[in-house]
Amino acid sequence: MYKSLTFLNLFFILLFLSCENNTKTTEKISEPIGELEHINKRIKADSTNTLLYNERASFFLESNQIDKALMDINKALQYDSKNASVFLNLAEVYFAMGRPENCSSALLKAADLDSENPKPFLKLAELNLVLEKFDMALAYTDKSLDRSSFNPEAFYVRGAVFIAKQDTVSALKNFKLALDQKEDFFEPMMQLGVIYSQQRNHIAEQYLKKAIFTYPEAIQARYQLAMYLQDNENVAEAILHYDTILMTSPQNKFALYNLGYVHLVYLEDFTTAVQYFDDALVSDPNYLDALYNKGRALEELGKFVVAKEVYNDVLRRSPSHDLAIQALNRIDMRK
Repeated sequence: MYKSLTFLNLFFILLFLSCENNTKTTEKISEPIGELEHINKRIKADSTNTLLYNERASFFLESNQIDKALMDINKALQYDSKNASVFLNLAEVYFAMGRPENCSSALLKAADLDSENPKPFLKLAELNLVLEKFDMALAYTDKSLDRSSFNPEAFYVRGAVFIAKQDTVSALKNFKLALDQKEDFFEPMMQLGVIYSQQRNHIAEQYLKKAIFTYPEAIQARYQLAMYLQDNENVAEAILHYDTILMTSPQNKFALYNLGYVHLVYLEDFTTAVQYFDDALVSDPNYLDALYNKGRALEELGKFVVAKEVYNDVLRRSPSHDLAIQALNRIDMRK
């Protein structure tokens, strides 16, 4: 039995391969440096301004300099301990530090200081979603929406909660509401595409193509569309999308793997399949699925000795790999 790669997990879909497309130009690097210098000059001219320290803390948060962000937040609180936006940044710091209870306390303080602001309640909803306190998360989205009915992020979080609760109907409803309010909102476009892909519903193409059109550089949207097309036996178009991904991300192991899988299962071009699995293994030598399916392609080519070596390599890395064990037994029975 062949093993195909799918990405159906809600959060992994949004994050996978984010580092594949992170090439920075000189302009992109120099811009934040210039921004920091500008904030530093303003702080030097107004050294007791809470908002400036909080602004610099936001900069440090975005660049993952958590300790520096915390120092600026503490400085901001020295000058104004009742500024809700400072506590929102403090919550982000605590979350990054893996301290959810402190994060919650900071968000509750922000909500207390600015009770009509929907953002603290939205952040509390997100936190409770991560903590798998789903009913609490929904309650906080309600509070956020009570303060602002135009709140696409709140509808998106509600959709994510319902996905976690395995309530697909409610998830679809809320993702669509999020997209109705913000038509270029990438995440609900993706989630609608993913859900309809799982259902083998042609509407998936509509959302995924919209995501690609709106965000042409978004690899994950094109990848999900290729997966949908592959699973629905539109192999030629799927290959075009995988090839397009490789044009901008030539070491993308997932596109390479799926091209190998397409050639192995759908096209029965086993030689080409081996080449793609090899390329995926160059990108990630520990990619076990690619290694196993390379063995399967070699087996289909009648190269049993080499295939057996590959399967044994799989078992050295994963001794309980059932498919590799079955494959070795299958080869031994040929003798």
